[in-house]
Amino acid sequence: MTRIRTREFYRDNEDCGTVTYTQSPYIPAQTSGPPETCYQAEGGEVEVISVKLANGENAWMSDVEEDQWITDIMENPDEDCARVVEI
Repeated sequence: MTRIRTREFYRDNEDCGTVTYTQSPYIPAQTSGPPETCYQAEGGEVEVISVKLANGENAWMSDVEEDQWITDIMENPDEDCARVVEI
């Protein structure tokens, strides 16, 4: 069950942008116990759908921004805005 989420980020020039993205559920690894019950972590993939400026205009994002934002989203998954739409 992938969810559509939004989060605000500030760019280097102090512009605030709202990033809309999807993130699949993260299932942590099971690394202790008998080998037959162990498995690797799955999910947590993030895909950016759109970036909008505070005034509502569509914006671009650089590869560096995309890497930074996706890393932040993956490391802090519960800090997104309240709007969550399950797809």
